[in-house]
Amino acid sequence: PSGITDILIVSSNTTPVLYLSGLFQRNRWKIHRSRSLEDAVEFLQQHKAAVAICEETLPDGTWRDAARTLNSLPNGPMLVVIGSDRALSHEVLDSGGFDVLTRPLREAEVTWTVASAWHQWMKRFQGQETGGTRCSDA
Repeated sequence: PSGITDILIVSSNTTPVLYLSGLFQRNRWKIHRSRSLEDAVEFLQQHKAAVAICEETLPDGTWRDAARTLNSLPNGPMLVVIGSDRALSHEVLDSGGFDVLTRPLREAEVTWTVASAWHQWMKRFQGQETGGTRCSDA
């Protein structure tokens, strides 16, 4: 892999992409956007990402498809789903995801959730002593 991205945003909707990009670029996190699950998989074939944030529904699948796909990748990113109902969190956790962010997105909740997922991924990644490049210092 040619590098590590802090946050992979999987969404065809520009509104959450602009919000999340603005929020995390202030912290100098590396962010990449994929418009579909297929685009995300292509990206992850060449790069690593610590956290993948995806919409509940994608142009080519659902968050469940994303969970299955990401869980099958070595060092796959922690999955955070943007959904309409907090009750979705149990299903996301049971599918190997990290958490759910509900609309309207709130800065403190988004920051805490994504930073927690990032730290969990980093502990797992560094624990494998892969010698890979570090993500930005979040």
